Amino acid sequence: MAIDSNTQYGVTPQGFVRMRLPEIKQKLFDRFESEVGQVVNRKPNSVIAIILSLVAEESDRQWQLAEYDYYARSPITADEGSIDNTIIYSNVLRRVEEYTYFYEVCYGRNGFLLPANSQVKGSDGEKYNIADPDLITLDNCVSVTLAIPSVAEGDVFGFILNKSIRASYTAVAGDNMEIVYSKLLQQITGAEWIGSVLDGKLVLNQEDRRYGGTVVPTETFTVFEVGSPIKFVAENYGPLDPLLKTVTTINTKYDGWTAASNESAAYVGRNAETTTELRQRYAAAVFGTSRAMKESIKAALLDLPDVDSVTVYENRSDEAVDGMKPHSFDVIVHGGDDIQIAQTILEKAPIGIDSNGSIEVTVIDSEGTPEKIYFNRPVEIPIYIHVTIWEYEEENLPGDLVNKIKDVIIASGNNLGMGKDVIAQRFLGPIYAAVSGIGYMEVVISKDDVTYTEKSIVIDRGEIASFDANNITVSMEIKS
Repeated sequence: MAIDSNTQYGVTPQGFVRMRLPEIKQKLFDRFESEVGQVVNRKPNSVIAIILSLVAEESDRQWQLAEYDYYARSPITADEGSIDNTIIYSNVLRRVEEYTYFYEVCYGRNGFLLPANSQVKGSDGEKYNIADPDLITLDNCVSVTLAIPSVAEGDVFGFILNKSIRASYTAVAGDNMEIVYSKLLQQITGAEWIGSVLDGKLVLNQEDRRYGGTVVPTETFTVFEVGSPIKFVAENYGPLDPLLKTVTTINTKYDGWTAASNESAAYVGRNAETTTELRQRYAAAVFGTSRAMKESIKAALLDLPDVDSVTVYENRSDEAVDGMKPHSFDVIVHGGDDIQIAQTILEKAPIGIDSNGSIEVTVIDSEGTPEKIYFNRPVEIPIYIHVTIWEYEEENLPGDLVNKIKDVIIASGNNLGMGKDVIAQRFLGPIYAAVSGIGYMEVVISKDDVTYTEKSIVIDRGEIASFDANNITVSMEIKS
């Protein structure tokens, strides 16, 4: 859109340049005088001036609309009302609200079916509902309690744990329950399962409390109780993150379901994505529909629940580089569910290219073939922060000063991502912007709570800085 070829208005190489109302009026008067061949009265109260002013105001509205339309077509400048319509053309959608979910270990009778209305409650009052009806079963358990009714010479006691641990003992004369338990526990090796004796019963626990294994006991045992990890979903949207072993109240009592406990980290939900967050994610998200690219793997993983940071490295050479096999890639993911991450990598990774990593997950491909997928988790580096503030007496400090500053630091720190150095001075701006009444402030940081610096802490590849309110102290210099 432009008035004529001699102007610099409309869509230009520098962007959209809108003609303003005074310029529009000037153009209209000049053109009118050129057409009629004489000078007209430009005083505001003249008839010609009034008519041309009305026309100019309508033209100004059209220019404003054209400018709005121009900027509404870019995800970088589109406002709340138009950005969703703009990004949809590149197959990117705003992230909607998501529920927190976790795998609640439900204890009870082997074979008991938890119905669709099963509900548990945390110590904070939040309620969580079962995702789908599910079984408490030896085929999916992280805990099993076995009892021995009696011990007789020649009785064979044993169990198989996840096909990998096999324990068996044949009782001899004089054996009792304690001896049998001891003989069996000696055969549990490795860190995958641990065993103990409690109240005269043999208790077997799997270290991983999210994904259940299979326990096959001999018939000489009585299965007293089984604990199976079952998916529960928060009743409310948002970033709920219950502490471990705090969701223990069963709201829907059933004979056969004796106890419940959240014994692994939750996959934290989120609120609807804000326009600012959407803009920040857009650059990576546009690669989500592609395949066999670093960016496409990263974009797909970032769309998974609770995943907040992803880094993908490639080794295109014929030699091993930084621990990566030749012609392979290494994905480092912070947050998210192992199985969902592995499935996403399988779907997006180039065919025939190896993955690297210390975490191994077997997933089924589109042909029904089991595939081993590898990836890594970043090493979390706890950051300790000391903040000292001096009051600015012309403004009021908030009563909740300490918590406000801690919240700002945690929010800013969590946005850093993997491999990003922690720079002390970069906390100043967000704190000043969010908290009134601060005249001067000092921020020092440390990763060992011993040596502090006002400069920066280097975070290496494969590391991510972690921030916790317990590691932040806020002190205030109070004038007498």
